[in-house]
Amino acid sequence: MRINKFKKVGTNKYRIYFDNNTLVVYEDVILKYNLLYKKDIDSDLLLEIDKDNLKASIYDVALKYISIRMRSIKEMREYLNRKKFDKKDIEDTINKLINNGLLNDKSFAISFVNDKIHLTNNGIDKIRKDLENLGVEENYINEAIDNIDKNILLDKLNKIIEKEIRLNTKLPIGKMKNKIINRCINFGYRLEDINNILDNYDLVSTSNIKNDYDKLYKKYCNKYDEYKLKNVLKSKLYQKGYTIEEINRIID
Repeated sequence: MRINKFKKVGTNKYRIYFDNNTLVVYEDVILKYNLLYKKDIDSDLLLEIDKDNLKASIYDVALKYISIRMRSIKEMREYLNRKKFDKKDIEDTINKLINNGLLNDKSFAISFVNDKIHLTNNGIDKIRKDLENLGVEENYINEAIDNIDKNILLDKLNKIIEKEIRLNTKLPIGKMKNKIINRCINFGYRLEDINNILDNYDLVSTSNIKNDYDKLYKKYCNKYDEYKLKNVLKSKLYQKGYTIEEINRIID
């Protein structure tokens, strides 16, 4: 087959026109095989071109994936596996990306941590867990996390706690505090830091145990005897977040 014409069809792809058919070939493959106008190509060379062209297409898919944001090596491998590419071609692509400096778990960890610190409410524990799930080595994770300005994290935690206090003033103090603690732990903050900040707040609740008791009493007073009613009321008030001491004072 003889090459009769080239036509650019992408940023790094060309359509090659032969006598009776065409073939889209990546620029790197064209350069590797010195594919020039009027050059003759036999079946053996065409087979080699097809193989390298497939590898180039996989590499192109990988480049598009990391153009959105940086990726970990594990993340890239899983993505290419989902595309059903050959295992060896996947590993060759990953090695090429690493050698070209486009895949680097150490750099990825640093970038990931910076993004999470400045763009999310996530704390250290959640950031660490996310990096572990992305297959980043522990030493890279530790190095990236050690560079975090802890004052930034504490300021973020303080703002989260401030917001949660405003949103939960209708809850009894005990339940409010537990909800705030659980919320912050889910964000990845540590209990010690949460309690240290909470201790600086004088929590105020608009809940009223007397009103809640009266409503519950009216609802259940005709359903149970005196002993059972007392236990039901205690249980319901406890579920609302009142402490045992508060409940005993109003019931006993």
